[in-house]
Amino acid sequence: MIRPHTPPETPEDKPAHRGEAGGAWSSPWELDLEWLDAPPGKKRRYIEEKKRPAPREPKTVSKPPVETPPPVEVEKVPAAPRQAPPSRLVTKPRPKVAVGREASWSTLAILSMGLLALVFIAWLYVDDQAPGLDKDLLLNRPVDQAVAIQTPDKLRKFLNALVPLENTQLSGKPPWLWDTPTLSRFVQSNATTLENLRDLLEDADWHATHAAWHAADPCENPRWHQVLVLKQAEAAYLSRRMQEEAAFTAAIDLAELGWRLEQIWAWPTCYQRALQAHTLAAQTLADLLRQTKLPEATLRQFQRQFKVCQPTVEVLEGAMNAFYVHEKKLILGPKSGENLDTMPGGVQLHRPGRLFFKPYETLQHFATAFRQMKTEVQTPLAQTAEVRLKEVAASGASYQPNSAGLAYYHERMKTYTSMPAELGKVRARGNLIITLFAVRRCIAEKKSVPANLEQLRTFNFLLDVPVDPYTGAPLQYSLARGLIWSVGNDLKSANGSPTEPPMNDAAEPTVELGIAVAGVAK
Repeated sequence: MIRPHTPPETPEDKPAHRGEAGGAWSSPWELDLEWLDAPPGKKRRYIEEKKRPAPREPKTVSKPPVETPPPVEVEKVPAAPRQAPPSRLVTKPRPKVAVGREASWSTLAILSMGLLALVFIAWLYVDDQAPGLDKDLLLNRPVDQAVAIQTPDKLRKFLNALVPLENTQLSGKPPWLWDTPTLSRFVQSNATTLENLRDLLEDADWHATHAAWHAADPCENPRWHQVLVLKQAEAAYLSRRMQEEAAFTAAIDLAELGWRLEQIWAWPTCYQRALQAHTLAAQTLADLLRQTKLPEATLRQFQRQFKVCQPTVEVLEGAMNAFYVHEKKLILGPKSGENLDTMPGGVQLHRPGRLFFKPYETLQHFATAFRQMKTEVQTPLAQTAEVRLKEVAASGASYQPNSAGLAYYHERMKTYTSMPAELGKVRARGNLIITLFAVRRCIAEKKSVPANLEQLRTFNFLLDVPVDPYTGAPLQYSLARGLIWSVGNDLKSANGSPTEPPMNDAAEPTVELGIAVAGVAK
């Protein structure tokens, strides 16, 4: 086989590197991964060396041409297609990219935690607990089924007809210390008011449980104090006119008015007015009894009437349920589940907005407080001072989740925490007056004073000797000094301390027998 002669390649014909035109790689450095990652300065030096012209080879002496056989045509094989360098197909991850990804993941985690914390805090402020069970605090007495009643309208007309006292300086003194002309003008100018009150008291049924009492608060009128003083003035005026029995009737009317108001549980202000009426009635009777000349039978009748009107712990315990329902309706409105015609004032009380006020959580504070008060109202110590509520958060923080609800709760409960103590004072005064009635009956019947309070029961002037509500023991009695007294809310006896008006000292309520020298009943 004859091989064709191939002339040697000259430097001009030889390509500088394979891959520039023939498809091979231009430099072995491009196959080096470390070179690819080398700094730019090192790469620049390599490129500059590459651009320098190659040194020329020395020229050789040409030889005479030699005949060569004609070239044999060789079939050209197409060049293989150019492939991407391996270094570009598989690249080494760079540290900068990895650091950036780690930083982005850390930032995302921090933002996620912050978002979760924000959502949790928002949930604390917005979420309210589920309604609690309060069946033990609901009302148990039947609802009045009368279609309509007239008593609330009559009571408003009675208050509007009152003519105020001209001399306001006398309002701080008991009416039996006023001068007779002032008493006469005040009583006679309010003849219509007194007549309306007699009509109200003669009404057989005030319908105390009727829904009509919820339409408006009948006891918030500031004229009520003037009305109670008016009844005291009437009793004092009749006593000076020597109409003693009519004077006692006026004082008993005042006690009956307190008893009527005590039955209206629609508004807590009515219970407060009732305690005021009982206090003024007891003070008026104390003044009348220490100088009375009525017979024993008449005194016995007034004693029974006054005893029937006395407030009791059981009534206040039931009223606490009504007051809880009242607060529930103020907070929840129609959602309280109560009848719509018993909504206080027909509308929901204005209270703070939803933010910082959780209705059901706030209502649970009321439920806990009223349960505590119902328990403590039956203990003597509850009548010595204002009830201190337990397990109730303070309202000092302004931005806690239910700060507005706690502030609302504390403000509203101030109305109720003093009621047991006020009831204790009223009961002490009432028992003193009942005992004083028995003593005056004994003086009218036996013409002498009993040596001790036990004799009053022996002589059938008392069924049972009234006890001191602060101690549960019998009241204190001094024949020599002519005094009957209670130890008061300080639980310490000071041997009686008369005041004007009578029993005005809560630490030592005292009544005088009204005699200078007392003989001992036999």
